[in-house]
Amino acid sequence: MSQTLTIHLPDTLFSQLKRAAELSRQPTETIIAHSLAHSLPPLLEDIPFQYQPDVFPLLQMKDADLRCEMRRVFPPERWAEYEALLDRKKTGALTNAEEERLATLRREADVLTFRRGYAAVLLKRRGHHLPTLQELERSN
Repeated sequence: MSQTLTIHLPDTLFSQLKRAAELSRQPTETIIAHSLAHSLPPLLEDIPFQYQPDVFPLLQMKDADLRCEMRRVFPPERWAEYEALLDRKKTGALTNAEEERLATLRREADVLTFRRGYAAVLLKRRGHHLPTLQELERSN
């Protein structure tokens, strides 16, 4: 299903759109739909509900803040604690306090992962180059 939308474009933008359509041998509607699909931010509905409040503020962030967010890492000492608790859970039961700590650490890691990923998607949608894995590793 498709919808019709009437918009008013400045002459220069319309000329650019028309030329892009001619060069690509595609209808202007296709060029517009493709451009919109790549410029709109991904919907928060694509993020699990329990993490949406943690991710939503990224929509308002400036590019520099998003870059910082994308490079955040889970603190090594908490990561070591998380892995130790996971290993202990595999070999035996955890205490209630350890189960709660594991759940807290898992949530922190999940929030960080969703925020980093969403920041990267927003930057990419805003036209920024995203560093490769090797570039990220070199910068740490």
